[in-house]
Amino acid sequence: MDEIFIGIILKFNLGGSMLSTLINSAESFIISNVSLAVFLGCILEQIIVPIPASLIVLTSTFLVMQGASFSLMNLGILIVKIVIPASLGITVGSLVYYVLAYKLGTPFIDRTSRYLGVSVEDVEKVGEHINESRYDDIFIFIARCLPIIPAIAINLFCGLIKYDIKKYLITTFFGSAVQILGWGLLAWFSGNIYRALEAKISFLGNVVLVIIVLAVIGIIIYNRRQSKKENN
Repeated sequence: MDEIFIGIILKFNLGGSMLSTLINSAESFIISNVSLAVFLGCILEQIIVPIPASLIVLTSTFLVMQGASFSLMNLGILIVKIVIPASLGITVGSLVYYVLAYKLGTPFIDRTSRYLGVSVEDVEKVGEHINESRYDDIFIFIARCLPIIPAIAINLFCGLIKYDIKKYLITTFFGSAVQILGWGLLAWFSGNIYRALEAKISFLGNVVLVIIVLAVIGIIIYNRRQSKKENN
């Protein structure tokens, strides 16, 4: 029985060590290549990967900016390393469905709705919102700034109506930049709060670990006493 408990502890420690190594490696890669990672991640998010761009930005900013005090220099680092690459990634990735809707029209949306999660009706609703506004460009820009309308629906609609490509690129990039900056600032400030509480969190983790170890030792001692009683 003792060997079983010891084996469990060893496996737990080894598993935790391996997981910790993987996490540290991933963090090091993101920190070293944050702009490229964010750029590629946002392209994939727009095309195939069901991971919101907000999550990519939150994670990257949390790792890169935690502990950095608020200043114009650090704000510039956030914009250069996170906001601009993410906005470029979203703009480039969004072109895929813009072009497909531009070239293939409504039949493409109808055939792929089950895979894209957006139907022709959804795209038409976006069109109704835009038509109700006097300023189409401003509405599309605001829709990019505020994640109230699925990005893919905007991409498809703009392609469907053959929205001017120059305006599309400008509104997509700058609208996405505003949204990404908001997510980045949230992650930055959250990271600093976490850093301030890190010592307390670490202390609680150590307390839990000590309790677990003491519990295992207690079980081992109890089992030995039981074995001695049975032998006697």
